[in-house]
Amino acid sequence: MDETWILVRCICGNSFGSRKASFSSCPRCGSSKGKTQKEFESSERLAEAVATSNLPTQIKQEVETRVASEESRRAAVQEKTRGGPEAIRRIMRQSTRDGTLTLEGLSAELEKEGYAEPSAEQVIGQAELEGILVRASSDSWSWL
Repeated sequence: MDETWILVRCICGNSFGSRKASFSSCPRCGSSKGKTQKEFESSERLAEAVATSNLPTQIKQEVETRVASEESRRAAVQEKTRGGPEAIRRIMRQSTRDGTLTLEGLSAELEKEGYAEPSAEQVIGQAELEGILVRASSDSWSWL
């Protein structure tokens, strides 16, 4: 059974949450004269909305800016993660010099692209297992 949650704005200016079926009074002033502002399908989303609604304007703008910045950063990291094998192969090609891939070169290129995981050792190990690379010397590999 899915419940609907509501964001209520009291006449005193306080926002609070409630189940849609059981409208409650304001926890700050006790008034039951509030207006429903928005409905939510999850209590987590309601909690975020209540917290945001009760912030002072200047702080609210700063928090929203920081949250947007953090979400953007996470999206960029996730996008790089989503790049998957194609992105890793592209990075491997970019770090290849004269047909030879080195651990040092791949590490530098992965770091430049913002990849903390997988490590250069993991990428090369997986490429060897898949038959994409063959070891040419102790610290270099050739493409097959």
